[in-house]
Amino acid sequence: MAVRQLPLQVISGLVALLLLYYASGQIPVAGIFLGLLLPLPIILTVARAGWWGGLLVTAAALAIFFYLEQFTGLKTEVLPLVHMAVLALTLAFLAFRGFGPEVVVGGAALMAMAFQVGLFFVQAYLQGVTPLVYLEQTVAHVWSGVAQIIDQDQTLEKELSQAGLSIADMLTLVAQLAPALLLMNNTMVALLNYLLSQALGPTSSWSEPKVPFPCWEAPGWLVFVLIGAGFLLLLPSQAMRAVALNFLLICLLLYFFQGLAIIAFGFQRFQVPHFLRWSIYALLILIKPAMLLVVIMGLVDLWLDFRRLHQPPSEAS
Repeated sequence: MAVRQLPLQVISGLVALLLLYYASGQIPVAGIFLGLLLPLPIILTVARAGWWGGLLVTAAALAIFFYLEQFTGLKTEVLPLVHMAVLALTLAFLAFRGFGPEVVVGGAALMAMAFQVGLFFVQAYLQGVTPLVYLEQTVAHVWSGVAQIIDQDQTLEKELSQAGLSIADMLTLVAQLAPALLLMNNTMVALLNYLLSQALGPTSSWSEPKVPFPCWEAPGWLVFVLIGAGFLLLLPSQAMRAVALNFLLICLLLYFFQGLAIIAFGFQRFQVPHFLRWSIYALLILIKPAMLLVVIMGLVDLWLDFRRLHQPPSEAS
């Protein structure tokens, strides 16, 4: 890429990042989804303008936020942007070297999670409380914010009451599942931006993955982890049940990704239009029964082999 194109790519990436950030804070409900796309402008800038371009976009956005907060009094959330930048740069680093989807998405998710966990312990130390107490405070704070946005009619609270649970019980359960939920959240964000960046930004600097996402599958031994986690749920120890639930959620997430890969394989085979593909993806994520069907599809693929990935060459020919 010509050097003279670098400023244009950096400016366009910075503008896109700032617009996404502004929209994520101003648009109810839909803004949550837009906030998940914050890594995308950084990834695309790295793909089109190189690493200096991606770093310049990140540094410029942080400088603008610092200026607004220090000199205009406007409250900005810098740390979430740093978190998304860590995820974006890690994802770009791994993707541009041709690693498979599991390494790219998993590596970016783990790095972003490590940043969040480190930040969590620092904030707990600065507030003078134990990590467990700070975790309970954080879960309660997040719940109150989410309830104001999507549960104003207290529907979820009524459903919990009918199930014999209280808000306190639910918050305790969420705190116990915090490791899995944190990893799942980062993995979903990484996967979304990985797929979108592949669709929007492949250039000569983008290395083709060794295993394309439509051909990806979870390792065979994962089913034994899933079964083991199910047996651990039967133990009387509450701590062991919490560990089992965390492993169970992570396994189900991986099989959900395998189910999505099967669907992506079908879209690719029958040349489904891209707009229809992304519409179906959105519905699969938003509709709970559909998500369960995708998980089941990914799990039974271990035996049914929907994509014929393990078919012998003589039969395939």
